[in-house]
Amino acid sequence: MAMNASDNNILELNEVTVAMVPWPEHGHLTPLFLLSRFIASHNIPVHFLTLTARNQDLKIRLQGVRRNATDKNLHFCDLSVPTSESNKDVLLEKLGESICENCHELSKNTNRLVVIHDCLMITYIGDLHSIPNLTCYFFHSISSFVRYSTLRQVIDIVDGDQDKLIEQLGDEFPTVESTFGPNLEEYINEEREWKLSSGVIMNSFRELEGKYLDSLAIYAENDKPLWCLGPFHMLLESSTDFFNRTTQHVCLEFLDRQDVNSVIFVSFGTTTTLLQEQVNELALGLEQSDHKFIWVVREADDERMDLENNYEGKDGKIELPAGFEERVEGRGMVVRNWAPQLEILGHPSTGGFMSHCGWNSCMESISMGVPIASWPIHVDQPYNTVFITNVLKIGISVWNWIRREEIVPATAIEKAVKTLMGTPEGDEMRQRAVELRNKIKNSVSHGGLARKEMESFISNITNN
Repeated sequence: MAMNASDNNILELNEVTVAMVPWPEHGHLTPLFLLSRFIASHNIPVHFLTLTARNQDLKIRLQGVRRNATDKNLHFCDLSVPTSESNKDVLLEKLGESICENCHELSKNTNRLVVIHDCLMITYIGDLHSIPNLTCYFFHSISSFVRYSTLRQVIDIVDGDQDKLIEQLGDEFPTVESTFGPNLEEYINEEREWKLSSGVIMNSFRELEGKYLDSLAIYAENDKPLWCLGPFHMLLESSTDFFNRTTQHVCLEFLDRQDVNSVIFVSFGTTTTLLQEQVNELALGLEQSDHKFIWVVREADDERMDLENNYEGKDGKIELPAGFEERVEGRGMVVRNWAPQLEILGHPSTGGFMSHCGWNSCMESISMGVPIASWPIHVDQPYNTVFITNVLKIGISVWNWIRREEIVPATAIEKAVKTLMGTPEGDEMRQRAVELRNKIKNSVSHGGLARKEMESFISNITNN
């Protein structure tokens, strides 16, 4: 699908234009959207190319946020695919064709087109190779620890520290087969043979994952430049950008009435639907913990990527135990659908986060100094759990990954909440998390390492 007619007036000849190509799922959209806003703040036109419904959702999330003046350089390019097609691969191929068509159009109105694309999109955007004034960058939405750990298992990198960690955890250390599945090696080979990449972007910061970034630069990236850019939500011109809202969510009003570090936030992201039996156990565990909580209860987005529906539409059919909300009234709050996670984690009353340990959630929690009770569900999350609990030591595991097929009992949930929120062990984790938060704040401030690395990347795409 060609670019919207309404966008024609912005297609003046630019020295450099950026096309952002995310994988069309929320956990992949968010970091690239925030990176788009940062790049746009440097007076560079950025075109965010994704499905119409995804762009609509991003616009909804921006409502009420005090916008940067340079957001005028950010343009949403709405793409559509045939809704009658049920095959996910065919849908993605159609999306890839539309992306390539739009990139060809953009390339005609700029001296250089910079495409920053999610690594998962390489199968679908091969037609970009025919654009003569093109520069491409890989974007990895996972942590450097995950990328390094999985590569090590596939290509047999030797690392003494990692060997010690694997030996220490034994069967509890995740495997590629139990997380990403049997096709990861095939994908990694395809990725390493991708000819269009001029560099690699990792969603992290060096004070957090420097060791793994250095190893990746040696073993994985084939001498391509590697940038560590993040946390994106803190690199916008105003790091308090997402806290300057004209309206306040009801859960923030709840937090305003609580003591410092007294509330645990419970949320499992957009790709998880807990079984009803598990919901019942979680409710019982929270109730019996006798600690204050905010619990986001919602269904996962459709496995077919819910291509024509907004994320906001998840009203949730999940049932809570009879009388649960009445029994915890005043102590606990249940939120259906979307909740302002970053603002909740940044509130002084939030002292812990029970999470699926998706990397976006980990980065947000770490940047706000909040320790994590980790409950991984799939893909990279078990590796992130190891990084949070055994490397950074700012969290605990609710349940062992090797027992992932079991229902997590209320007793384990109650124990995790009490440990994180009411013990010296939990206080020590919270203190380490606060120390990391302070490092991040210094790193993203002007003159800090993360800020310098981001400015180096901006210089690279504008001067090459």
